[in-house]
Amino acid sequence: MKLMRFDESSVTWVFAQQGVSRLLVAFKFFLLARLLGPHSIGLIAACLMALSIAESLTEMGMSHALIQRRELLDQRGLDALWTATALRGFFLSVVLFASSGLIGRLMNIPEGTTVLQMVALVPFARCIASVRVVIAQRDRRFRTVALLTSSFVMADFVMSAVAALAYREVVWVLAALPLSEFLKAIASHIVFKSRPRLNFDAKPLGEVMEFGRWVWASSLLTIIVNQLDRIITVKTFGVQVLGLYQTASRLAQFGVADFGIAMSQYLFPNFSELARQDKSRAAHYALALFSQLGTIALVVATFLCVAARDIIHLTLGGQWSGAVPFFRIFVYLMAAGVLVGLLTSYLRGTGRPSRVTRGTLVQLVCLLVSSAILVPWLGAIGVAFAATISVFACTALMLWDVLADDRDQIRELLPLVTEGMPVAVLIVVLDRVLATLPYHAVGLALVCAIALVLPFQRLRAGILLSV
Repeated sequence: MKLMRFDESSVTWVFAQQGVSRLLVAFKFFLLARLLGPHSIGLIAACLMALSIAESLTEMGMSHALIQRRELLDQRGLDALWTATALRGFFLSVVLFASSGLIGRLMNIPEGTTVLQMVALVPFARCIASVRVVIAQRDRRFRTVALLTSSFVMADFVMSAVAALAYREVVWVLAALPLSEFLKAIASHIVFKSRPRLNFDAKPLGEVMEFGRWVWASSLLTIIVNQLDRIITVKTFGVQVLGLYQTASRLAQFGVADFGIAMSQYLFPNFSELARQDKSRAAHYALALFSQLGTIALVVATFLCVAARDIIHLTLGGQWSGAVPFFRIFVYLMAAGVLVGLLTSYLRGTGRPSRVTRGTLVQLVCLLVSSAILVPWLGAIGVAFAATISVFACTALMLWDVLADDRDQIRELLPLVTEGMPVAVLIVVLDRVLATLPYHAVGLALVCAIALVLPFQRLRAGILLSV
């Protein structure tokens, strides 16, 4: 069995989808950053932040429940699920559109009202997509889902890039987002041969809602945690600083987090299947993957940290030099975030979404306490430090929950300590020693690549064993 295979259920499609999607999104973001500057990027970030918070307030967790449950809903149940989701999207879009002026004033971006009204169309577009997309994920039909998703990410990229080059205005750039989401929703019904049918009978959704309420609670807490630092930043330091903060975060995510996100998407249905067969086996693979993924994330994050100034200057230009301190912190936040994604896939896949909710709640409390202490002392950088500390606290608590399933498996974490940490220290030392040499970051990248060969091989083997 090979990792690089192209059948319907192959992990290759998950990584290809994530790679293509994130690459295009990142390239679009960097293009917009160069063309529009920190203030406009801050405005875009604030509007998308409002959208994310609003969507999470009404996230019912039904897709996760549909993937995790043993028996699939019948057609009437699926119609009821689609109806509930579509109604959620409709009402959310109406509320967002009507309150766009108020949201703009609350976030100190009164000039963003028109942009917020444009973004308000997105929830309805997303929620009318075919429920068969979720069933395809449950059945591990990753190829079909990947091709559908990647096609419309590409469409959004092309439309956004053309709008940015032609008009250089935020409203036209963001107009591509709802348009591509509507087209994707229509295409999902065509690809999966489904017909939207209204069914207002909520009885078939009882069990789904029981599981979904924990996913909703976790998603709500997660979005509050993920956006609270940005709210603090924009309210306290303004849109310009938010632009630097958000851009550094996105660049760090592109460098560290996206590989882990792709793997977590693939592993959730696989952990669900493993747990139905042998829960202890699922715990063994989760910890083995955690160790190897943690080693990779730590080494890559350390390299990106020491090479931060060169990376920012090369990708964004001199006007973004203020993002360097944020980027150096965020690479470690994203490294921990990768591990949280893996642990979340395991805990939800084994039927314990409440543990994810608890971990996210701890993260929120840590963020609030850390921000209260660090922001008056360090300013905007204190927000970044507080966000990073809170993610590490969440990671530690969720890892403890996984270890509770089988304490003997703690030995699986040894490579993270014996390999990952020494290599990270070596990269820092070499950076200090070679700092005066031109292009020394290239040599550090080579050391990083060599050190990661073995962890990547082990990670590959672990993914194959979990299938």
